[in-house]
Amino acid sequence: MRVPLSWLREYVDFDLSADELADLFSLRSQEVDGIERFGVLEGEVVVGEVVEFGPHPNADRLNVAKVDLGGQVVQIVAGAPNPYPGARIPVVRPGSVLAGGRKLKKAKLRGMESNGMMMSERELGISAEHSGILLLDDSYEVGRPLSDYFPVGETVLELDINPNRPDLWGMIGVARELAAILATQFRVPEPSFEPAGEPTGVYALRVEAPNLCPRYDLRRVSGGRPGAKAPLEMRRRIHAAGMRPVNAIVDATNYVMLETGQPIHAFDAEKVRGGIVVRRAHPGEKMTMLDGHTRSLDEEMLVIADEERGLVVAGVMGAETAEVGDETTDVLVEVATFVGRNIMETSQRLALRTDASGRFERGLDPNMVDFAMNRVTDLIAEATGGQPAPDTLSHYPEPVGPWQVPLRLSRAERLLGMPVGEADASERLRGLGCGVEPGDGKLSVTVPTFRRDLTREADLIEEVGRLIGLENVPESLPRAPQAGGLTPEQRKLRTLRRLLADLGLHEAVTYPFGPDRWTRALGLGEDGGVPLALRNPLSAEASNLRRSLMPGLLDAAARNRSFGARGGALFEVGHVFEPRHQPEGMREYALRYRMRGEVGLDAEVLPELLMGVGETNKVAGLLAGTVRAAGWNVPPKPAGFFEAKGIVERLVPGATFEPRREPFLHPGRAAAVLVDGEEAGWVGEVHPETADGFGLDGWPVAAFELDLAFADPDPEPRFRPFVNVPSVSMDLAVVVDGDVRVGEMLVEISSLGSPILAETRVFDVYEGSQVPEGKKSVALNFTFQAEETLTDEAVKGELDRISARLRDAFGAEVRRG
Repeated sequence: MRVPLSWLREYVDFDLSADELADLFSLRSQEVDGIERFGVLEGEVVVGEVVEFGPHPNADRLNVAKVDLGGQVVQIVAGAPNPYPGARIPVVRPGSVLAGGRKLKKAKLRGMESNGMMMSERELGISAEHSGILLLDDSYEVGRPLSDYFPVGETVLELDINPNRPDLWGMIGVARELAAILATQFRVPEPSFEPAGEPTGVYALRVEAPNLCPRYDLRRVSGGRPGAKAPLEMRRRIHAAGMRPVNAIVDATNYVMLETGQPIHAFDAEKVRGGIVVRRAHPGEKMTMLDGHTRSLDEEMLVIADEERGLVVAGVMGAETAEVGDETTDVLVEVATFVGRNIMETSQRLALRTDASGRFERGLDPNMVDFAMNRVTDLIAEATGGQPAPDTLSHYPEPVGPWQVPLRLSRAERLLGMPVGEADASERLRGLGCGVEPGDGKLSVTVPTFRRDLTREADLIEEVGRLIGLENVPESLPRAPQAGGLTPEQRKLRTLRRLLADLGLHEAVTYPFGPDRWTRALGLGEDGGVPLALRNPLSAEASNLRRSLMPGLLDAAARNRSFGARGGALFEVGHVFEPRHQPEGMREYALRYRMRGEVGLDAEVLPELLMGVGETNKVAGLLAGTVRAAGWNVPPKPAGFFEAKGIVERLVPGATFEPRREPFLHPGRAAAVLVDGEEAGWVGEVHPETADGFGLDGWPVAAFELDLAFADPDPEPRFRPFVNVPSVSMDLAVVVDGDVRVGEMLVEISSLGSPILAETRVFDVYEGSQVPEGKKSVALNFTFQAEETLTDEAVKGELDRISARLRDAFGAEVRRG
């Protein structure tokens, strides 16, 4: 929202610089994105009258003018050709400072002295017009400062309005807000006109979609002057607020929209056939909009039509069929409110966002319609000389009234951390337009309909606090029954992150949204990869909720590669989303719970019931390309399955692994991670085709993803006493069935609990002609060690025990020779 300060001063008095005002708004209300200045910032601009005007003797494209500034005639060189003797024009004097900081000086242009500059509309900040000098009418007195008629310089604040504050999308709302902050009064212009024109009632009004149009008012202004232009000051304010002046009628509607926040549309009454119909679009209906593009509509879109054709896509943009032009003399003015969600969805489907749709989609106050209609009627009549109709056609079957919200002062003190007086709270709330009835430590607050965000006691307390100034809250330590500290879950996450960082991985934070291409690139189908599509995505690249952390890490690795990285290791801790079954009728109950605060639902379960989506906390890691660069004495280390598996074993001590098949993992190089027989996640090398789909072609990529509930990291080093006795190394080769897992064999050996077995290592697995078909040979190396020197008998006895256990468990036969 652009707020010209000279316009703001029409409604509220303040003695603050632009920078002070920006700081105040940022602290007490809305963030200020920037400050813009244009026009003449310092110096003098006077009304001059051209005495002589002719071509420059030494330049083809320059002209020389003699200008009377009220008793003083000066010579000015200009490039514009439109001034003429007798024309009144604005002249800025030497020494003045223009927008951008340029200081105007006397100059010689091609040998001719120039004492000042004649100004165009753009240079004065009136419009973007720069083709010629601004020509003033005879009401401007020669020699008089132009600032007596309108400001010659302007400062504009750019406010970033919160979505729940549509009342601040108009100058009146901003003035009310500033007055409340400054604890002063603000004023609103009073419309005044004579309703002596042709009646509106000759046109019918029919609302066929009342559920999408809570209110619709229509009024006629007839007998206007064709080709009329809006007053200069109105055009200047519209331009300063970021819009383009067009003609008197359109400028009046835009001016009132900028003033009140209420969009307005005007029809050329002579082009309207029969009357106005508010209806849904017909199937396949098309409309050529004011931007010249023809768009196809659907039945979910609201249309303002006459009895024969569509005239406006409601709340978005009008059609060419009843467009107001310079020839228009008879006008039908529409002021209405529409359902915000419908306008937002229509705007998105048409890929057409306008100033009007941006306001309507936030939800407007239907009770602003009366003032906005009277105000725009007054301005159109004044600018065009038209006559307003004595009647207004109105559809408002269910009027919206204010509502009551109680406020306990004790609760306000508890939430704000400072005492709040009854008089102070009452004054602040009245400044916002609320009615206040005090009584016995409580306030009964009547909330006006333009503040739909104030529905709870906490909302009112927040308003009181920000207007008093949260910077005025005294500093104090909170009273706590016990010393603070991290929860077990927080300690676990901190340990997990530190361990992964110690292992050489860098933490990544990616968006929880992703594009459709993720599902395709991972090779997921209907059996497990159905995207969780968002109804209103931020962009095509954020159209789905993520179901895995891996795609975001793959995108991050690909981005790093595009910047020259040769590899790397990333990890992320975050939420993933899964569809949940919703019992019939439960979503509706959950909605009532959220709106009314009904008891009986766990707050953590509520999102599942509302959206049918559940969240799970996971940790994922990705090793891509070269994870350790080559040194002078070591080769480079590429990413691989066992590197990723080793990290998993640090995160989930005691985990076991079973072969796993996933379309995005390499066959034979992937495994499910199990804890006590329950699946905790997966680990494996990413399939080359999947890596190609993410822009990592040619790189080895390994990854893992684990449910955080199973992660039990223990990064603390554990001391193991040294044994100062020689160890004994023995090998054992056994033949087992080909489907026997070596990992299960190692678990079985460990379960023996041998007091002298220090280490078991697999050093060979063989399948071939030297063993029977369907069998494989597994060669194991054992390291035996004790606190005393081991005898051959002790070692052989333990080796026989191991052989016997493998024979009993897996049918293993010791391989001889």
